[in-house]
Amino acid sequence: MTKRGYFDFDWGQLHYRSINLGDDLPLLIMMHQSPLSSRNYEKLLPYLGKSFQVIAIDTPGFGNSDKLPIDWEVSNYANLVFECADRLKQDQFYLFGRATGTIFALEASLMQPERIKKLILHGMPVYTPEEREQRLADFAPPYEVLDDGSHFKWIWDRIHNEYPWIDAELATNNLKDFLDCGPDFAASYRAIWRYDLPVRIASFTDLTIMPILLVAGANDRIAFMHERAVQLLPGASVKYIDNATDFVAEQDPENFSQILLNFLNN
Repeated sequence: MTKRGYFDFDWGQLHYRSINLGDDLPLLIMMHQSPLSSRNYEKLLPYLGKSFQVIAIDTPGFGNSDKLPIDWEVSNYANLVFECADRLKQDQFYLFGRATGTIFALEASLMQPERIKKLILHGMPVYTPEEREQRLADFAPPYEVLDDGSHFKWIWDRIHNEYPWIDAELATNNLKDFLDCGPDFAASYRAIWRYDLPVRIASFTDLTIMPILLVAGANDRIAFMHERAVQLLPGASVKYIDNATDFVAEQDPENFSQILLNFLNN
């Protein structure tokens, strides 16, 4: 049964969704894309729970986690996975990240590779210097909460501009997540745009630090970055999913779970 809970930290409370937490099973920690939440994995957790105790965390400032008093860098977000594992008394664990969460998960694997058994990166954004500069300048400005409620339409239109195909249920769920993180929904985005991923990777002479799986979907909004990720991590295994969108964990959780479990269990 999927459960929800909180960890208390100096900066505030971290909210999570979990299954089998505390059972005698290997631990899998999951990080979501921004500006969404662990809600993305509600349908997926029961399938993963066949083999793992799983905790899907809400990035600070998103979902039901508290907002941060200051902007964090990628290393701060990455360190959360170790703090969660420590709370659960797990020296080693498996790690999954989606989009923004892939950058935090990858940084965690570089910080303490001996603690992570396997790493799954689902839709990893690899930006050029020019793209990072442009996004920091104007990609995700805060919205203004207005008395006439027009900010709801601003969010709704932004969601549909990013995902023109999106259905009403998915769009409504995304709208809820936007509202939860508030007008400045781009704190974690700014962290990854300040982070020079290729330079960070280049500082490591051995990228076979652990088994890595790169997952990409043909209809993912950042599918065009997949080849960049493959070039950056040439030793990683690759799984390309035909017709899969950014939200395959919600749209096809059974098949998506099989891809993850096939990698994690072998």
